[in-house]
Amino acid sequence: MKKKDIIIIISILVLVGGLILLSKFIPSRGINTPVVQTSGEAQNTPVVDNNNVTENPPDSTPVPTLVPADAYLKVQIGPIVYEPYPLIKDNDELVLKQRSGKENVVRMTRDSIWMHFSNCDNQDCVHQGTVTLENRDMRVLQNMIICLPNQVVLELQTKEEAEQEFNEFYN
Repeated sequence: MKKKDIIIIISILVLVGGLILLSKFIPSRGINTPVVQTSGEAQNTPVVDNNNVTENPPDSTPVPTLVPADAYLKVQIGPIVYEPYPLIKDNDELVLKQRSGKENVVRMTRDSIWMHFSNCDNQDCVHQGTVTLENRDMRVLQNMIICLPNQVVLELQTKEEAEQEFNEFYN
């Protein structure tokens, strides 16, 4: 080895050692839980009887159910995914307006969806055509219509797909 190689190796080792020492002294950015010290017994502690627990309290919140339909529209705007929208009417329209001014208009029938309007520049989403229960497996994007500039994803789901996703979320 040459003298320059040895100097480089020693410099790297010193740098790594310095970073390790420095990391020991810098506090982590994690959540710091304060330590609580109590003296003596707890006061005003409620008495809990675990023998009287019921399976379903009478005033419990009802579990949401999925509206029956043959097909559903799943909408995702950015990172937010919405509950499946049941396709129960022909000539239905859904307007998706975002705070940033982006807008998409989706038209639907009982078994199909298409992007009718978008204020994005390239209009690729509008030209992706209609997704139906019959053609969804033959399309390039299969059951989806995607508007990249507006970050909108439309997905035509079957009854089984929507039920499975709905149950995974609520169960």
